[in-house]
Amino acid sequence: MKRQYGKIKQRFAALMLGVLLTLGTVAQAANNQGFGDVAGVDAALGNSNIFVLNSSGALALVKTAWLTADGTPITTGTTVPGGTQVDFMIHVNNKSDLQIDDVTIRDTLVALFAYGPVNNIRVDNAVVECTLAVCDGTEEQAIYDSAVIVAAGTDAVSVADTVSFTGGTEVNVGNANQANLQQDAAANRVLAVVFTVTVL
Repeated sequence: MKRQYGKIKQRFAALMLGVLLTLGTVAQAANNQGFGDVAGVDAALGNSNIFVLNSSGALALVKTAWLTADGTPITTGTTVPGGTQVDFMIHVNNKSDLQIDDVTIRDTLVALFAYGPVNNIRVDNAVVECTLAVCDGTEEQAIYDSAVIVAAGTDAVSVADTVSFTGGTEVNVGNANQANLQQDAAANRVLAVVFTVTVL
C-alpha cells in the first residue's frame, strides 16, 4: 500500500464567524436617538436632552483574509494549504462626520486556525472612508496595505494599548470585553484591525 503525504487544506467559506462589534458600553435610547446628562448631573436629564442622529451611511463590519507572504486577497472558496500564514482583516467604514467613541471588536478563532506569531495585532484608522457603505476591492487593498505597516500592540490585557489576545482564541480590540485602552473610530475614516494566524 502506497502512503500518501500531503498538507491539510482548508477552504475559506465563512470568514464572518465569531466577529462581534460593540459600540460603547452604555444604555441606548430608541433607534437613531441618543441621550446624556447635563454637565454631569443625571438629575438634569430631560426630554430636551434627547437628540436625533442622522447618519450619512450605515456602519458595515467586514472580515477579509489575505496571504501574509505577499498580501494577496483570499476569496471565498479558495483552498489554502495547512501551515500557510493568513492575515485576517476586520474593518469598519465610518462614513459619519462624527467620531464613534468606545468601539470594541472581538474575533473568536475557530479550531482551523492558530493565532501567531505573538504580538501581531495591528489597528489602523488612517484611511479615508470608502465611497459607499461597503468598501470595494481596491479600497480594501488600500486599507490592508495601510494597516499591515502599523506597529503591533502587545497580546497582554492592559491599558498600554487597545488590543489583546486572550484565552487562546480571542482577539480583542477596545475595552468592553477586556481591560484594554479605549478604541475610537475617527469620523470619515476606516477603522481596521489586522492579525496573523496559521492554517492548521
